Amino acid sequence: MESTRTYTIQVLGRTLEHLGAQMYKRRDTAIAELVANCWDAGARSVEISIDVDGYSRESSIISISDDGIGMTSDEVQSDYLVVGRNRRSSGADENPVPQRRIMGRKGIGKLAGFGIASKMQVSTWRDGQFTSFEMDLDELKRDTTPGQLVEPVPIRARIGTPGQTAGSSGTKIVLANLKHSTPLNAESLRESLARRFSRLTRGEMTITVNDILVEDPHIDFEERVPAQGFETFKLPSGRDIRYFYGFSEVPLASTILRGFAVYVNGKIAQTSPFFFFAEGTASGQHGMRHLHGEIHADFLDEGSDDSSDVISTDRQEIDWEADVSKELREWGAKITRKALRDWAGRRGTAVVKSVWEDPDFTARIEALDEPSRSQIKKFLHSLGQSGSETEKTRPLADSMIKAFEYRHFHDIISDIEEVSHDPQRLQEMVERIAKWKVLESRAILEVIDGRIAIIDKFNRALVENISETAHPAGSENLHDLIAWYPWLINPEWQVLYEEKQISKQLREWKVRDFDEKDLSRYDFLALTGDGTLKVVEIKRSGHTVTRDDVQKLDRYVDALASAYSKIEAVFISGDRYEFPLERWNSSAERLTWNGVYQQVSKYYDHYREVLKSDVSSDGFDRKRREVVQTRKVLDRGAYRSPADRRAGLGVQDVEYGVPRFGPADEGDDGPA
Repeated sequence: MESTRTYTIQVLGRTLEHLGAQMYKRRDTAIAELVANCWDAGARSVEISIDVDGYSRESSIISISDDGIGMTSDEVQSDYLVVGRNRRSSGADENPVPQRRIMGRKGIGKLAGFGIASKMQVSTWRDGQFTSFEMDLDELKRDTTPGQLVEPVPIRARIGTPGQTAGSSGTKIVLANLKHSTPLNAESLRESLARRFSRLTRGEMTITVNDILVEDPHIDFEERVPAQGFETFKLPSGRDIRYFYGFSEVPLASTILRGFAVYVNGKIAQTSPFFFFAEGTASGQHGMRHLHGEIHADFLDEGSDDSSDVISTDRQEIDWEADVSKELREWGAKITRKALRDWAGRRGTAVVKSVWEDPDFTARIEALDEPSRSQIKKFLHSLGQSGSETEKTRPLADSMIKAFEYRHFHDIISDIEEVSHDPQRLQEMVERIAKWKVLESRAILEVIDGRIAIIDKFNRALVENISETAHPAGSENLHDLIAWYPWLINPEWQVLYEEKQISKQLREWKVRDFDEKDLSRYDFLALTGDGTLKVVEIKRSGHTVTRDDVQKLDRYVDALASAYSKIEAVFISGDRYEFPLERWNSSAERLTWNGVYQQVSKYYDHYREVLKSDVSSDGFDRKRREVVQTRKVLDRGAYRSPADRRAGLGVQDVEYGVPRFGPADEGDDGPA
């Protein structure tokens, strides 16, 4: 049997928290929303006051005062205290300044204060009447018994005469019981408000923070389009946009100033940095740190109904998939790419010009062949697009030219045969070949510089307490860093093996009596110059050493000593132990990562100083391979692929050879 039933919708008090506290968590965003209400009230001036000195959440306040139209006591009830009221659909007669387009639309911006405070004290005055009341979020979201509709929350107001309040009308909102533990930065707030409200809006409504005017950011443009004011462009649909953009001479320190800010009716609708999704496809991407622009597209908010709304409630993002915004997105991506290409071209040309006009560089470049000169010009042009500051251009250009100069020495090798029949020319050629030691020492210096960079990376790994082994795959870890560069443990040791099971090691050494089921494994096995084997156990720098950690190492040494008597244990960790060090009770040499780092750092600092004195080195090809490997590790991290692991250990400075192993009682205890 059919019947009908009437339902009601229940709006719980905590809905106010979702609309205010959850949607406006950023302080600058919440304050900007309240400032937008000042604009809609016809204000010519907005004064913001924030407590900085002696700040506390309990006693400090944030106030926003305006000289707008204010409200009567009746309007407070009928307009302000109605959540979700669409002011635009109520008629144009509500707009106190008809030439202004109303910014508000959803009717919930008044709740933004609850995003950063739990109390909002509202004072408003007009026509000789003053109304003051307080809204407490805890009271507003207090729900009644489940299943019952929420009763209206009573809010007591004080109504009287304005008294000392300045101006014939206006509104003041005071935010109290603040939620953030640190004070607002007044300068940062001014910068944010300057970006959130266009210079056109601020031309009609001044905003001050702690009595200092919110002004346009000072940017020294090396290029601006147009040179002054705004350019107007008509989209294919006939809709107009106004815009300007420019590139600062130096990278913009504040990210909020980078890219385009898209304004609708004078207020931000798409926050910056924004580049119309061209980040992954545009050339000259380093120019994004220099690009600053504004786009005004009021047509995105022409409607008054909810279906035409393409701007997020907190004014952070535009729905770029909506039909009304797609053509703006296409135009924006196109102009962004063009702007970045033009910037890159200008930067590249400027770098080439500065290098070619430098007499020191010119003499060196002219000494090269024409193909090399052309390549240098091409590379310098590309270098200019990196966004490097001017003072960095000279050393980079110097390095690039050196690369061609050193390559030139190698190219001469092919000429030796051609001149060998002419003694005079051969002598000249040999004199040029004598300069190879410059190339070799530079290359070896690069090896040492690379090793010092690895040492610095090693230090950072210890400070950051990276994991001991790779987990998950691809993550940097201490074991792989040492396996790539065994000399980090001790530059005078040769590391023979890594992570080998004790039973497998004894089997390889042809020991007959051992536990085949022993699956324990050491971390590294090293050999010193006097034939002593070092069994090395490592623990990450933040690990707390346990007795079991040390005892396991002792067991490894005891087992391996059956094959090789000249064997010692080395335990490397941080400086945290679960037991007093005076009760170490182990023959293992105890090293700290800090001590290991200091030793290897001192060793290579000295090595570099020797190398700068033009001391040549054997094994040049091994050094060249190490340079390649070092670049990979510094760029991609200390992680070895399975193929890398199979290839074995990296280059070492010492090679003592592999000693002969056998039972200890046979006296075979020295290196081969």
